[in-house]
Formats: sequence, structure tokens, C-alpha cells
Amino acid sequence: MIKFSRAIVGAVLVAASGLAAASVNGIVDSAANSLGGGTAFSTSVFLGTGESFSISANPADLWDNSWTDPTYLSNADGHAFQMATLGGLTDAIGSLVGEIGDGPLFHVGTSFSGVATGTGELKLFYFDSDAFNNTGSVRVSVSAVPEPANIALLGLALGAFALSRRRKA
Repeated sequence: MIKFSRAIVGAVLVAASGLAAASVNGIVDSAANSLGGGTAFSTSVFLGTGESFSISANPADLWDNSWTDPTYLSNADGHAFQMATLGGLTDAIGSLVGEIGDGPLFHVGTSFSGVATGTGELKLFYFDSDAFNNTGSVRVSVSAVPEPANIALLGLALGAFALSRRRKA
């Protein structure tokens, strides 16, 4: 009975650590997820201040803000010839940008690695002022490095499993 209890406690601690939900893949659409008229792409990744995370977008995926003019095609880095200031961020139109909770916008582009400056859900946007003429999308991958508390919970779980295994022998 004690072995079973330790195994249950270990399983609960592993589940509580949240390590399985640290990675998400998705598609950010230039019209649906436009900063100017769309809604955020919800990553379902919740970050705490100081937590490390990374985002990558496939550099071969293209989107634009002009319907048919190939001059405005870009990957998630945007096109530097057309800059704008929106929501307090100055960046290239067509860039992939992020926001944590209701915090400030930040440039993501095709690759970002950093530390959360606030707490909340990580959301992604196509950086432009209107969504009506946007086409295309980019595939993204988001991963969060577990907080030290999660790592401690995992350590406790592994310890509970080790004690359970040791008693069997």
C-alpha cells in the first residue's frame, strides 16, 4: 500500500510540474491574427516573469499585406522598407510580434529566444495596421523552459519513484 501511495504521489507531482505542456506548434495567419483588426494567435503557453522561452517561425513561409503585389511578400522578419509604430513598438510591417499577457509588444521575427518580462499567456500577431488585404501565414513553434519550481516538482516525483522502486528490491 505504501509503494502504491508513493507511485500515486510521484505521478501527481510529474503531472503538476507541467513539463509536458512546454511546447506548442501552430499557424499564425496574417489576416486573422493581424495586430490591426484581427485577434491574437493564442499559444496556450502561460509564462511567469523570468521564465525562458523561444519562438521560431519557418523562414520559408511567406505572407503579405497587399493581396497581390509581390513587393510586399515577406517571411516573419517583415520587410524593412516599410516600418511602422503600433502599440508602442516600432518594427517592420509583416513582422511576427509577441505579447505576454497585456504587456508590451516585442519583435519575434523568424527566431526569438528570451526571458518573460511579465506574466500571462504568450500571444502572437502579424504586425500591421489593417487586416483587410493580408494573405498568407507562417508556421510557428513555441517552447518554454520549465521554471525552477517545475524542476523541483519533477525532482520530488523522481525521488518518490526511486523510493518506490528501492523498496521492491
